[in-house]
Amino acid sequence: MTLAFVFDSVGAGEWLLLLAVLLVVMGPKRLPGVLRKFGSQYAKFRRAADSFKRQLMEMDTEFERAVNSAEREVEEAAKIPDVTQPDEPADAGPEWDDPDVPSDTPPEMPTRPPEEPVEPDGNRDTQEP
Repeated sequence: MTLAFVFDSVGAGEWLLLLAVLLVVMGPKRLPGVLRKFGSQYAKFRRAADSFKRQLMEMDTEFERAVNSAEREVEEAAKIPDVTQPDEPADAGPEWDDPDVPSDTPPEMPTRPPEEPVEPDGNRDTQEP
């Protein structure tokens, strides 16, 4: 990470003015200690930021590995033939026509004679000979 945003926006005159203000406010005796402390804090911040960035990159790499592994497993599973379904339908040949095994179709129900038509008033339509 560079401090380009600071160096590009602040010119040489602004840097000299900033150093002059720091020298007046801090004094010549305290200024080196303050700058040393600022430098050490900045170094700690940089180490923490680099560590955080490295952890994020590792997490991203682990995630990509997991996704690639899952994709490979799905592709391999798609190549395996489906053995749960028979190659031929159940009624494909005579080997399935065993009389001891009940068929898939229900037995035919006996039919009863049709009912006599009913007129809208509720009386049966009876024809007398």
